Amino acid sequence: MLVKQRLKLIYAVLAVGLLVACVHSAHAGGVAEATFAATDSPKARVDDDPKVQAILDAVSWDAGGFEVRCTATPGLGYDALVRFDSPMPTGKRQVDRVVLVWYAARGEDGEAMEAPAVLMVHSLHPQMIVADHLAKTFAMRGLHTFVLQLPGYGHRWGGQGSDPGVTALVHGRQAVADCLRARDVIAALPNIKPGPIALQGTSLGGFVAATAGGIEQAFDPVVLLISGGDCYNALMNGQHDAMFLRQALNRRGYRGEALGDLLEPVEPLRVAHRLNPERTWMISARDDVTIPRASSDALAQAVGLDDDHRMWLGTNHYTTLLLLPAAAQHMADIILGEEPRLKIAPTTKQGIESHD
Repeated sequence: MLVKQRLKLIYAVLAVGLLVACVHSAHAGGVAEATFAATDSPKARVDDDPKVQAILDAVSWDAGGFEVRCTATPGLGYDALVRFDSPMPTGKRQVDRVVLVWYAARGEDGEAMEAPAVLMVHSLHPQMIVADHLAKTFAMRGLHTFVLQLPGYGHRWGGQGSDPGVTALVHGRQAVADCLRARDVIAALPNIKPGPIALQGTSLGGFVAATAGGIEQAFDPVVLLISGGDCYNALMNGQHDAMFLRQALNRRGYRGEALGDLLEPVEPLRVAHRLNPERTWMISARDDVTIPRASSDALAQAVGLDDDHRMWLGTNHYTTLLLLPAAAQHMADIILGEEPRLKIAPTTKQGIESHD
């Protein structure tokens, strides 16, 4: 028995060593890969409302062990790719292998350090450029940052002729489940500081993140950027990207009741009351017509956010990019629990202001 315990300890040390080497070698320009075993944490998802309970049950699976593979990515602007199987497979191999892009927090010596973690869910843009900028900022602020690639995006792309946004919504239930399992994956990785894991979502990713955060109340804090709730009306009334996505879905036969059914798995209003209003923040664009004001208002009201947790930028959905560096720093302050160095103006004002 003692020999077996020692062997288990040796295997555990070796596994951690390989993962540390995986992240460190990406910084040094080497190539490394590590595979290790992970286990789903027990889920305690209970709600007094039978309709809400049905939603929780629909995104549940039998907890068990699964394999995680970490591959260093030198020269690509991030440190590693973390891959694992979706807990809700569709039978399509390309989307059933979940990918997290890891931006590691590093100390002054350039080495990966122990730090808190944040899981991010990206926007509709196929290149995920907003998520890349936010992730780099978070990592520089001392947060291990993991960008979940939604079904149809990045390494989960369906190939020529596929539409990433459509694919993400068609596999919406899987996307939410992937977020939930990703938390267990991140918590098991080396250099992740014990404690809560934050959840951040932007635009389309905010709908997925808010739904996942409502289902699994272990994420802390939850920070949403230019996003909202009431998916159906947001898609029907939104302009620009919302309109293009609506048209793409219509071409595939998703309209009316069929469209409503498709969007149901990523509808945060159904579980918004389960989000902690003291640990949830929304940053919205005052002139947003892509995700209309009614959509962001609906989610904020369903969560019960006060003015201190509801902030506004004097931008539209796309000019938010101009204030993205400031918004990124503000969100990092929230996640790290630090006094915000930037003040995002309330609804009666415009823009973003500095305390300095």
